[in-house]
Amino acid sequence: MINNHIPVMLDEVKSFIPNNKKINLIDATFGGGGYSKAILEEFEVKNLIAIDRDPISKVFFQEIRKKFKNFELFNEKFSKMDHVISKSKYSKEKFDVIVFDLGVSSNQINNPSRGFSFQNDGPLDMKMGLSNINAYEIINSYDEKKLADILFQFGEEKFSRRIAKNIVINRSKKTINNTIELSNIIKKSVPYSNSNKKIHPATKSFQALRIYVNDELNELRQALEKSENLLAKDGLLIIVSFQSLEDRIVKDFFNHKSGKRWRSSRHLPDLTDLGPITLKIITKKPLRPNDFEIKNNPRSRSAKLRVAQKI
Repeated sequence: MINNHIPVMLDEVKSFIPNNKKINLIDATFGGGGYSKAILEEFEVKNLIAIDRDPISKVFFQEIRKKFKNFELFNEKFSKMDHVISKSKYSKEKFDVIVFDLGVSSNQINNPSRGFSFQNDGPLDMKMGLSNINAYEIINSYDEKKLADILFQFGEEKFSRRIAKNIVINRSKKTINNTIELSNIIKKSVPYSNSNKKIHPATKSFQALRIYVNDELNELRQALEKSENLLAKDGLLIIVSFQSLEDRIVKDFFNHKSGKRWRSSRHLPDLTDLGPITLKIITKKPLRPNDFEIKNNPRSRSAKLRVAQKI
């Protein structure tokens, strides 16, 4: 299988990894193995634990494993990383680096059978692995209000109610079976004068469905808590996010654990963390990909890199 995934902001991620000692590292979103491979090649690694919920990741793991033996993959959700570690030979280890790339892998997007892309004709699936529901069930069985709420909450789609209404109207005539059918319904639901010419009208809706199918935001919240507990003193939590909902969760978590005054919404008053201060924020503002990377890998354009350190 050809690996089409290009790791985003790889140089920036590597710049934070210590190069003066042997490190224990968790790659919490292994995907095509871009981060893991580069780290194993360029750093002194004691153990590298890779985690990915997508079964296809095993193919890319096996290729890298031919060269590196201090490397193990667990096919599991990253929210269960503590359970994975506790049941393994690494149960007594603490980790110097835990890295997340929260984007959808190009290997997933480019495979029409996975149903992630509105530009390729494929089944309404969108499961990353270990999910209990797919997009087909949501689109063809959820009521109009529930559909609208999903599109608005997880896609920040301002035309969510109009899109949901048209989905229900269309499915009453014929089951909506594939991504192109759904994409066309969404496209016709968004007024042309209000459509963002830079992004496809279906972008936000497909994002919302994917997030809901895979419970991505709850997974992230749990994984952040687990990561903090697995880090060694001075260990680094390195996170690359790609959309505002997940970046907001990361930002709030970092602020919360570093004792900063923070707010989960601009409509709420500032809150003061009453718990112990366990992290120090390293990136005062998120790093962004440079123009060269965006030109060569347009999917990197929305990436934000945040780093915090265990104290």
